[in-house]
Formats: sequence, C-alpha cells, structure tokens
Amino acid sequence: MEPKQMNELFTAAKPALLALSSDTLVRPRIPRERATHLTTLLRREFQPLLPRLADELTQRRVAERTADFEALEPNALIFYAADLAVESPWTSEQKGRRALLVKSVHEHDDTLAGWAVPLFKRDKALRALVADIVRGRGIRDDADDTVRWVALFRQEWSKVQGKTPVTLEYLRDAEAEATELLGLLDAGEEETPGSPRDLRRRAYTRWLGSYSEIFHLGRYLLRGDPEAARRFLAISAERGEAEEAPSEEAPVAGAPPAVAEGATK
Repeated sequence: MEPKQMNELFTAAKPALLALSSDTLVRPRIPRERATHLTTLLRREFQPLLPRLADELTQRRVAERTADFEALEPNALIFYAADLAVESPWTSEQKGRRALLVKSVHEHDDTLAGWAVPLFKRDKALRALVADIVRGRGIRDDADDTVRWVALFRQEWSKVQGKTPVTLEYLRDAEAEATELLGLLDAGEEETPGSPRDLRRRAYTRWLGSYSEIFHLGRYLLRGDPEAARRFLAISAERGEAEEAPSEEAPVAGAPPAVAEGATK
C-alpha cells in the first residue's frame, strides 16, 4: 500500500481509535515492522482454517472472528502509520542515535541474560526473577530488561565478580544506554487524547486485539498439531524460540512494505 493510502486509512480510523476506553490502552511493545511481519504470517497460516470455524464455533463467534481476521491487515497498516507519525518530528541525529542505542542495548540484554542464567540457576528466587526478565522481546523490553539486569547484578555482585567478564563499569554504561533509549522512546509522551503518541497507543491496542483473537483461535484449532506453536507466533517470543522474524534492531523505516503480497486477494 502506498504511504498516502495508508495515511488516509489512519485518518479514517481516528474516530474509532479515540472511542477506545483509555483504561484498555496498551503501550506498544514491538516495532511496527515486527507487527507487519507477524500479521503477514498469521494471515497466511489462518486463511486455510476459515472453513473450519463453523464446525467449532457458534454462528455469532464465527462472525466475530471472521471480522477480526479481516481487520488484521488494515489494523497493522494503521499502527504503522500511527507509529511513523510519532517519529516525524525527529531529527536525523535523533534517528541515528536511536538506531545505535537499539543495537547496543539489545547486545547488553543478551550478554547479561547469557550470564544470569548459569550464575543464578541454584537460587530458586533468583531463578524465577531471571525467567521473568527473559520473557519479553522487543526494543522497549530490551531497555527495560537491561535496567533490571544491572540492578540484579549489582545486588548479587559477590556472585558475579571474578566469575564473569562483567565489570561495574560495564554495568554503568549498559544502564546509561538503556536509560537513554527509554528516554528517546518516551520523549514528549503525552496522555492527551488525539496526540500522536496517544493515537499510536490506540492503534497498537486495536491491532493487538485482532491479532490476539486470531492467534489464540489458530492455536486452538491446531491443538493436536505439534507445529502449532511454530505456525502461530506469539507477539513476544520466548528467548531461544526459533522464529522467522525481522531484526528488531532495524533503524526507523520510511515507507511500509506490503503487509502480505496477495494477502487481500
């Protein structure tokens, strides 16, 4: 879809987005590129299952889930446009710095996670904390996780010092970069309904709703298939889970790719 058409779709959706209750809004946890990619995969995998809905669901549920499926592509495009609108005032320097921080913080997150698992595996409470931290994926999760790793490593420094190449200076630098990235992600954050960031949150919430419904239904319909988890990907994959996905460290993109070649045919 051309950027102009995508923006027209976004503009037309604004009344419906503003009608969403503020209590239901979800902060975006993944980049627009990943949302687009996941939408493509989900549509591809679920399309052949549509004829089975009538055998598994009530007539009302069939209509609701069919509507969710049809909303996947436009909702992904609306979120893409809303996300771009937030970044439009950014300078080239800010965009370049963000791209560098995204890559660096992702590496900090992976490095500290790689050491945390063996370091704290014998402590039940710390093992549970590590499992909680490693659960998320995405740019914001990388930054949030890095801040949490730094706090954990400092708290348990006696178990870290001399057993890993991690130093207090490294922790300081990792925390500084993660905090800077979070600051860029939240710069100019406003709760005012209709502001660019508010509309992005609303667009993400609506996309998430349609994606989650079809994702869970797809997993249910293939409940006896060992390939179900691979075919229907969670939005935030567990670490170590093999998955076809674009790099989350990609710099800010300009024009969106097609959500799926031939997806609307």
